[in-house]
Amino acid sequence: MPAGADVRERLRTAQRAEAEAIAAVQKALAAEADARARLDKVILRNQAEVSKAARVVQAAQASLVRSSGLERAAALLDVTSKVLRSAVKETAQDSSVQTTSNVTPGQHGS
Repeated sequence: MPAGADVRERLRTAQRAEAEAIAAVQKALAAEADARARLDKVILRNQAEVSKAARVVQAAQASLVRSSGLERAAALLDVTSKVLRSAVKETAQDSSVQTTSNVTPGQHGS
């Protein structure tokens, strides 16, 4: 224990300042965690919306391929036939998953 009263008072003042600084850091960390959680939620929601929009684009591209053929659709959209083949494949897979998920346990695909 420090000998003089003024030394003890300076020590208590320093300890209070230290405790306040630690509390401020903890409060800032909590605020940062809250902000990150809100950001993650926004990112997740927007990623889902972008994925949904991409599936709609692929379905529209696949529809054009069915009506116009692969090469003509590629020329009309100014994309490669590889892009459109991928869209057709993804759309077919999405349809397969939807059909499978609509079958109830007592049903079998007919």
